[in-house]
This record gives sequence, C-alpha cells and structure tokens, in this order.
Amino acid sequence: MKKVALLVYNPNSGDEHIPVKELQERILMHLRGFDLAVYETTGTDDSEKVKREIESLSPSLVLAGGGDGTVKLVAEVLPAEIPLAILPMGSANGLAKCLGIDLLEDGLEALRYLESSPIDGVEIDGELCLHLSDFGLNADMIHQFEQEGTRGMLGYIKSSFSQIFQAEPQPFRIRSGDGVWETESRMLLIANGDRYGTGAIINPMGKMNDGKFEVVAHDVDNWEDFLKITKSMLDGDVPEGKVLKSWSFESCEIENLNRANFQIDGELKGKPEKVRVKILPGRFQMIVGRNQGNR
Repeated sequence: MKKVALLVYNPNSGDEHIPVKELQERILMHLRGFDLAVYETTGTDDSEKVKREIESLSPSLVLAGGGDGTVKLVAEVLPAEIPLAILPMGSANGLAKCLGIDLLEDGLEALRYLESSPIDGVEIDGELCLHLSDFGLNADMIHQFEQEGTRGMLGYIKSSFSQIFQAEPQPFRIRSGDGVWETESRMLLIANGDRYGTGAIINPMGKMNDGKFEVVAHDVDNWEDFLKITKSMLDGDVPEGKVLKSWSFESCEIENLNRANFQIDGELKGKPEKVRVKILPGRFQMIVGRNQGNR
C-alpha cells in the first residue's frame, strides 16, 4: 500500500504562478511510493482546514508549496513526527534557503531522497517563528512595502534603499538568566536561520538545530558601513564589532524601549512593549537539500 503525502499549495505565492496540476505532475516525477492529496489555500480558515486534512489523511509527508507564510501555516498545525518538505514558490523563501533549498527544482530533487533533519522552532509570545523576526529597519521596510502595495523582491529592495539611512537607532534591553544587556541599533533580530531570502548571511552564528536562537543587533549609519557589511553578508563572514553584535539564548525577554515596529517571519506585529522568546528544540523534521544538511 502506498503512503500518503499531502501538498498544501498557495496559488497566490510569488510572481510566477504554476497550475496545481502541473505542480502535481512534477512532484510525482520525483516522489515515488506515495499517493498525493492536495489542499489549495483560499485565505479563509486555512489553518483549521489544513489541520483537519492532516487529521483525516494521517500523511507520512506534508509538502508546503508557496512562500514562508505558507510554510508557517503548515508548520503551526503539523505534528512533530511528520516530515515537512518545502517547495519554494514565494518571493524570498528565506527558510528554504537556510535548508539548502534555493529553488523549486531543489525542493523537487530533495523529494527523491527525503533526507530529513530536526529543526528548532522559536516561540515569541506564544507565536511560532521559523526563520527571522526583528524590530526596526526591516520591519519598517515591510510596513512601507505593504503601504505601497508592491510585490516581489524588486519592490522590497526599493523600499530598503529608501529606509536604510532614514532609520534612527532604537534602544532595546535584553534580559536572560545570564544577565541584562542594553543596546541601540537600527535593527534587532531574533534569528533562528542564518540568511535572508536574498541569500545574504545575516546571522553567521545561526544553526537551526543547535537548541539556541540568536539576538543580533545591526547598526549601519553610513555608506562605508553599508558596503562593508553587505560584502561581508554575501561572503558569509560578518564580523562582530561596531555594526554587529550578537547573543545566543535558549530564552530571553526583549524590551522595546522606543516602541519600534516588530515583525515575525514577514508579518507585522505592531509595536510591542516587550516580547518573551524561547527555543523549541527539535520541534520539526524538515526535508533538506541533497547533501546540504541544514546550513
């Protein structure tokens, strides 16, 4: 008897839309020994409907076809024992890149081997974070991006250049069982992954299965700093110093002293006074890129 795989497909992800029938055919060319069920998201009660599909089908594998939002939708209701495969079809696909799956073709190829790795989650005030959350600059860019109603990576980059040097450093206080730290930065990240969807390394210490997350303070205030850290980010060697400081935690509390904008995995969360963060070690089994493991 064949095992069952469930594809959760977001037809509105990214700029290039692939018909679901075509995607099914491409999946079945790589995924052998499975019957494939499909759920297409509609934007209405998707979380509850996906949960019911999983409970009804008891799949041996779930596939998320879409962007980071689609992956998070599935992950929030996925039992820990069921592996999750990502077919990156969004604008950025940051989480997939952290798993060695840069393109849709990489995700399809990974279905031939089904190599899985335990991946941590991060809980922020009761909400799941899979990839990156932050206060300040990046959250401001997402806010402007949404206000302008643009889509895709080009629109995001346009927003970023208009924000980089307009942003003022914001004060934060970080508390954990090991001490208290105060810092000012234009962007303060809570990082489970190590890179953005662009491929730029933002958290060089990041490993998604080490039982810790990082808090990373970035503060770029001139073109010299910007060019230096951009080159370092692309090279994967971001030195600590004036423009970057980082801490590793299993749990902590962050006080947002000037009420900067905050986002979790690309979704704005307002301007919280403080957030409580803790690691969820080994919460997921993720299918990773061939011979990549998790980066």
